Amino acid sequence: MRNVRTLAVVLGTAAVLAACDAPTPPVQPEQPAAAASRLDPMFARAASEFGVPADLLKAVAFTETGWQFARGDESDMEGLAPAYGIFALRGERLERGARLAGVSAEAARTDVEASIRAGAALLRAEGEALRVAGDDLGAWAPAVARFSGISNDQATAGYVHQGVYGALRQGVSEQPQQATLAAHPGVKPTTPAPTSRTALTTEYGPAIWTPSPNYTSGRSGYSTALVVIHTCAGNYSGCWSWLTNTSSGVSAHYVVGQTDIGGGVAEVRQLVDEDNTAWHVGKSWQGYPTNPRSIGIEHGGFSYGSNGYGPWPAVQYNTSATLTCDIVKSRGIIRDRDHIIGHYQPDPVNRAHDPGQGFPWADYMSRINSCVGGTTGGTALTVDSHTNGTDARFSASANWISSAGTAGYYGSGYYYASTAAVSDPANFEFYLPAAATKSVSAYWTSGTNRSASAPYIMYNASGTEVGRVSANQQTGGGAWQSLGSYSFSAGWNRVSLSRWTTTGYVVIADAVRIQ
Repeated sequence: MRNVRTLAVVLGTAAVLAACDAPTPPVQPEQPAAAASRLDPMFARAASEFGVPADLLKAVAFTETGWQFARGDESDMEGLAPAYGIFALRGERLERGARLAGVSAEAARTDVEASIRAGAALLRAEGEALRVAGDDLGAWAPAVARFSGISNDQATAGYVHQGVYGALRQGVSEQPQQATLAAHPGVKPTTPAPTSRTALTTEYGPAIWTPSPNYTSGRSGYSTALVVIHTCAGNYSGCWSWLTNTSSGVSAHYVVGQTDIGGGVAEVRQLVDEDNTAWHVGKSWQGYPTNPRSIGIEHGGFSYGSNGYGPWPAVQYNTSATLTCDIVKSRGIIRDRDHIIGHYQPDPVNRAHDPGQGFPWADYMSRINSCVGGTTGGTALTVDSHTNGTDARFSASANWISSAGTAGYYGSGYYYASTAAVSDPANFEFYLPAAATKSVSAYWTSGTNRSASAPYIMYNASGTEVGRVSANQQTGGGAWQSLGSYSFSAGWNRVSLSRWTTTGYVVIADAVRIQ
């Protein structure tokens, strides 16, 4: 993976969140006190009937659904049966839980108390298989692991330690609430904990690198112009485990968890390198394929949608905004609702609640704009040497040679050509909806054979030169270098890197950024 950006993890990710000044997310109107814990009596009855600690039942259900009632609607975990009820039971596990509870599968799918009884019966059965019983919360950890249905050992460990037992240790106090869960700060599960969080990514410092095989190398000539927000419709650990499973055929670039892992942040896993294409959206957006133009961010849990699901935990919402801010800044993505979108936008029929129009888009965009600096709709574009998108594109003649031979390039490589007294530029073109003065920066790989006077020439949409500068490409490689600010017009403008300079060298056409 290329070394694009590494946040200062050693200083604590709480500092990153502070940069976005992100308060807790907007919530739905608080429920009356009498209704706020309406599930407590149901959990108590199921716990008594099936001999499972009530607080353990609550913690498992909270990890699965946040105490929302899963309705079996769309899930980004393609290939898995729909999730139903307070425990998000699927397929054969739902059928088995219903049988053990003595209720019909239909009741387990549609009735709140029947779904809780099915989950409790299934957890008791897992405990009986392991000879686990009684009130010792920590001793139930192996049964909780089996209950998860997750095949990946690391994901299972995360589900147990960070999900279920994290909820038990911290308790649940956020509103709106469907139940109450007191904190059990000393509880310790008896199963192995996840291994050390050392495999951090080089693109988003706090993220754990967990590679998925489900991706396409490169971006098929498109520039990265979109961020797509998804909800898994399932728990975080099960989500990233499934998205890294070869048989699933789906993936995303990132998955954001629901639990505070310390410092007021949720865990983030990166599954696909940002320069590669994740398989997360099946539909086109605005006439162009979505996947090769986008970075997909999945979120554990269920959607904000108009179907009545509640908001994400504040720690997840804040972490998500910080991640999107970082991507937008690094990739120069336009900050508007045509470029930061929900999965429901390209697929409104099948993904109406992913995360849906009920998501607080205005607040989310405001946080990102505050974090990045500027206002909604501010234009920042990166034109890579392998770009062919709707608002940015690259072109060069056959005299320019594609290469990745020198480290430190932007994206997936660069082009080079020998200097000569000829008019044969490499062109970085970008579209502006209105005239504006923009700062221009360039990226290259440096070396002693590079030109010390590489000519960059700026043109507006009418083809009129608006400025030029010579850059020393023998130094400054692997970083953005300013070329100055220029007045561009509405339409397709361009920055041309000419070969016409002192002979005996090469010029490097790697990337240009317009801000």
